[in-house]
Amino acid sequence: MDENLMTVYNIFTSIETKTNHEYIIYEMELYKMDDKGNKIYALESTGKQPLQADKKTLIHPSLDISDSEDTSYILELNLYHKLGNDEYEVLPEPMTAIIPLKGFLTSDKKWGLSREFQYNETTEKTQYGDVPIYEVKITFKSRSFEAKEHPAGDPQDPFTKAKIERALQLRLAKYDFPYQGDASLCGPAAFFYCLLMDRPDLYKQIVKELWESGKTKIGTLKIKPGYNCRHPTNFFTNDSRGYIPKVSCIDWITLASLRDSENSVFDYDSPDDQFSGITTAEDLKTWFEKSGAKILYSINTSLIDQIRGPHLTLQDLCRLNSYISPETHVVVLIAAKMISNQGILTTKDHWVVWTDKLKLLDGQEITEQTAITEKIKLELFSWGTVKKWWDSKSLGEVMQNSFAAMVVSKIP
Repeated sequence: MDENLMTVYNIFTSIETKTNHEYIIYEMELYKMDDKGNKIYALESTGKQPLQADKKTLIHPSLDISDSEDTSYILELNLYHKLGNDEYEVLPEPMTAIIPLKGFLTSDKKWGLSREFQYNETTEKTQYGDVPIYEVKITFKSRSFEAKEHPAGDPQDPFTKAKIERALQLRLAKYDFPYQGDASLCGPAAFFYCLLMDRPDLYKQIVKELWESGKTKIGTLKIKPGYNCRHPTNFFTNDSRGYIPKVSCIDWITLASLRDSENSVFDYDSPDDQFSGITTAEDLKTWFEKSGAKILYSINTSLIDQIRGPHLTLQDLCRLNSYISPETHVVVLIAAKMISNQGILTTKDHWVVWTDKLKLLDGQEITEQTAITEKIKLELFSWGTVKKWWDSKSLGEVMQNSFAAMVVSKIP
């Protein structure tokens, strides 16, 4: 689809419920959020509308939209129960789900909502004087994540709603960034860093859906961790920092869930499980493409290249520099020792995201004529931080410790 063309979509959804449709009133809107938290509407509030006999909403035309059909929006639905002439709001907060615009153009379920809208109730008749009052009770799914060492109700439970909400608040304020801690989850961390920067509203919604129901979807990227991932073992460490989780609550929910969803053979059930956390370039490409982004350029990203381990050349590094912009992400596979100063092996084992161009110490960009002995500086995302990780490495050292890369468009 030409992104410059304006398109009107037919917006509708259905509700899975055993309640007679005549008693249900809905209110619906479709939006995404800008970087200041303001809603950008594709469908403004429909106002209160009756649910149809087939448990579907009416069809509501969207505003004219210029976004590509891969762009994800948030569909928000509020419900009211009709009793006589009265209407009672029945949800503590509206139900929300992620859906790409293409989901309104096709019946293919892989493009559908990230979760179903369900309305389960029991209605009890009580008597106050001579006036019967009907109380509507709504049932909700319980949380999906629980550490075996400190389960729900334990004071040290790492997955309480309060801890999730607090961590989300800090993350959305960019106080910190995805951090794999002791786990081998640098690939998922790179992906979720890009998602956080591009679509913090989707990042928040994914955390919410995973915590509540243990599954979510962005575009056609389905994230559904297994039971063991949702109930991790050996989750805590006792070191100089105190007795704390090896991975923060929202990072385990997001990073481990994504990694576990892609593991067809091995469960990912502990931060100590290093092998099951390894991410290939093809994994990363798939995650970005299914979420709606495009791979604009790649170097050494085949599995054979990753095994053989050719290094990035000076020409490669200059080419990556040319792609640095607010509209792209440059994701690079390096040897972790290049930024951690730990170990002696030059092993291709760590995914990072460049956040600026590779430059000389005086701020000039490198060129294909730059001597490999020149000292350079580079700002990048790694281990939960965006910073200049060094200012004393030579260009030759960067080449020696860099193996593969991909340039990705923003996640829409």
